[in-house]
Amino acid sequence: MNTTLSYLTGNRKWLVRDFVVWGDSGSIDAAIIATESGPLEGRVVFLYELAGGLAQVVEFSDLVDHRGNQLPESIVNAEIILVPKDESHSFIVGAVGPSSFRIAKSFGQPAMADLLIMEMN
Repeated sequence: MNTTLSYLTGNRKWLVRDFVVWGDSGSIDAAIIATESGPLEGRVVFLYELAGGLAQVVEFSDLVDHRGNQLPESIVNAEIILVPKDESHSFIVGAVGPSSFRIAKSFGQPAMADLLIMEMN
């Protein structure tokens, strides 16, 4: 088979229609350094927390594409393109993981968007 044709047909793609985004954009990833005070001073703790807002974590295995097929549990090097269907803006929060991603809306009522999920080789 032609290598170009093999490359073009080798990427998996899914279209998830009418996805409701209710996550809040007020959440931020915070790097926190804490020190201990008292008789055991001298210890420093590094924390990485999601602070504020209401996080919406989406598992790939919970999604169904426009043909009725369930997405796999894991997608290698996934990229997600959001196609808004209303006036609210939605976006991906942080990096897309192999099995899930976080999504949020910018303001107001829940947003609706189509998700184009592509596996990048």
